[in-house]
Amino acid sequence: MSFSLLRKLRTFWLSPWFIAMPVTLLVILLLPDIFRKYTAEIVENSQCQKKDGFEYYADLNGDSTSEHIVLFNNTEGKASVKILGQNGFILDHFYFPGEIIQDSRSLATGVFDSSGRTGIFFMTRSNDSIFLHGLVPGGKEKILFRDKHITTIPRKNGRYDYVISSILLFDLDRDGTKEIVSGVMAGFQVMPRLLFTYNIRSGHLQKTPPMANYQQVIDTADLNRDGFPELLATSYSIDNNEGKLELPCDDNSAWLSVYDRNLSFLFPPVQFPGKYIQLSPWAMKISGIYRIIALYTTRFPGNGPPKLMMFDTSGKPLKERILDDTLKMRNYGLFRSDDLDGRIFLGREGGIIEEVDSGLNLVVKSAIKGVATASPSQIDVDGDGHRELMFTGVNGSFDVITRADFSDPVAIVNPLGTGDRLFSVIREAGKTSKLFTQKGNRCIIGSYERNPLYYLKYPVWFTIYLLVLGFILLIRYLQRRTLRQMVNAEKKIAEMQLLLLRNQLDPHFTFNVINSISASILQSKPEEANRNLLTLSRLMRSGVMHSDNLSRSLAEELEFLHNYLDLMKARTDAGFEYRIEIADTVDLQLHVPRMITQIYAENAIKHGLRPLPSGGILVIRVSCDGKNIRLEIEDNGVGRHKAKANGSHGTGKGMTIMDQSIIIFNKFNQKKIRLDIADLEDGQGLSRGTLVTVVIPVGMKYRFYGE
Repeated sequence: MSFSLLRKLRTFWLSPWFIAMPVTLLVILLLPDIFRKYTAEIVENSQCQKKDGFEYYADLNGDSTSEHIVLFNNTEGKASVKILGQNGFILDHFYFPGEIIQDSRSLATGVFDSSGRTGIFFMTRSNDSIFLHGLVPGGKEKILFRDKHITTIPRKNGRYDYVISSILLFDLDRDGTKEIVSGVMAGFQVMPRLLFTYNIRSGHLQKTPPMANYQQVIDTADLNRDGFPELLATSYSIDNNEGKLELPCDDNSAWLSVYDRNLSFLFPPVQFPGKYIQLSPWAMKISGIYRIIALYTTRFPGNGPPKLMMFDTSGKPLKERILDDTLKMRNYGLFRSDDLDGRIFLGREGGIIEEVDSGLNLVVKSAIKGVATASPSQIDVDGDGHRELMFTGVNGSFDVITRADFSDPVAIVNPLGTGDRLFSVIREAGKTSKLFTQKGNRCIIGSYERNPLYYLKYPVWFTIYLLVLGFILLIRYLQRRTLRQMVNAEKKIAEMQLLLLRNQLDPHFTFNVINSISASILQSKPEEANRNLLTLSRLMRSGVMHSDNLSRSLAEELEFLHNYLDLMKARTDAGFEYRIEIADTVDLQLHVPRMITQIYAENAIKHGLRPLPSGGILVIRVSCDGKNIRLEIEDNGVGRHKAKANGSHGTGKGMTIMDQSIIIFNKFNQKKIRLDIADLEDGQGLSRGTLVTVVIPVGMKYRFYGE
């Protein structure tokens, strides 16, 4: 990379426009996240109307406003269904023998026929019998059916041990009216465990034969292409039977079970031995042909790792994929997102959502921060016709709601904790829908809607950038102004000091030379006096010509030094010799500080050579290596120690002037002038003179500020 490009990049990186970007990003990250596309919050947290009952909302009469459905057991020991308007008025009330089953999966509402009617379907238990009921409060025929006996539950140890495996609505016979699909699963009693369908139009009840399989229908698809959907059931090897009853599909194994609309097996169930295995099958269409994708998970380490499996529609295994078995909870869930073309997704702990492709390969679709559960609840919260996904947060204290494609996650507080919850949506014409959630005897209402501040996000961010940029520019301006004022003041002071020093030097030198000329005149040496006077005039002319300059060329400096030394030689009684040696590599046009050689030469003559009776020699050497100019002033005088002992000293003003000059020049230059004064000795340790070395960087700046 070229130096010029690096310099341009450095200029860009250090520019206020660039510096403002990361600062703006940091400010944005520190701001509260008020610009999410959607917002969610709890607006009401209260006790339910009826203890040990259910509350639900659904639009029963098609007016785009939800009615409030309350199911509870009244004081007369009857199951009651009360329908209220949102103003609290009772619209209808129904009574059924027995009691409401305390299982949120025993209740469902939804449109069930082509007329668009919304029904309420629920179960009750009267003594040891389970009954199914159907209501249409918004229609003329309010009771579709009632007291439909499903099965009998044995009582043991004073309790009934069973669960309802959800109530689903599917049009199994394609006649325009949906059938009810559900199941009753006994616990340690084992019997009954059955799935059933109920034809609302004909009143026909269909059940699976007796078996120990603990299961629940989760998906439907026309697997055999006969025009009617088959039912795919999840299975769990709960291992409660322990060989007590000889039944098909024992619960010491999980079973891949697919039923036709008459609840007959599409193929013989495929067995997966081992307790605490869960097998969850889903239908996937690959190149126009259905395949069954099943998730195999277990809580028992002896059953092997979790895996994905693919079967054809006859139950024949086609391939499998082993999943990561190092997860803390080994928490996986297979589910379908309605709005994503029926595609199947694998959820795992940590909020990782992966799409399952036709080869059982996993492609990361999304990573949702803070999510713990692998499978979401799906409900159309905002009433836009698309079901949102609701995931449970890592510690159960909040939920995360996303769009159907896992985008725009937003957290909402969950004061109800983990466990089964009943979700419904409160709709009111012209108003934003609200999410209603019940668990036990507590209910909460939450809002979920588009954030009106979302579209202000980018203008606000740009405004923040402009403010940060303006602040940086202001700080930079104030810094530069302060620095410029300080530097200008310092430079002016320094230049004034140098000018003052220069003016102090000229009278000092002139005083000495005039004394020398006066001595020549008194000694009747007119030619010498004339020569010295002409030399002095040249020096004074040089001083006048360079009076505004702090430096001059080597040629000018050495010419001045030559004239100066001639005058000094003339006024020294014993006399001395000097020579100036200039290396061939020296460019005489290079600038050096003014008077840089004269002070040290004068000092050498006065204190080193003058005490000698004769034979004094002064040598000035000039060399240059391309980076530095090297000046050497060497004398063979008595040396500094003897000169001091002899009392040979002057005012010291000349050396002080040059020291201050060098300090000031170095202050405003990156490369510094170096000065060294060394005493020379012979082999016996006796002084043989002094060597002054001055190293001056090429390109030294001698002017500190512009016009």
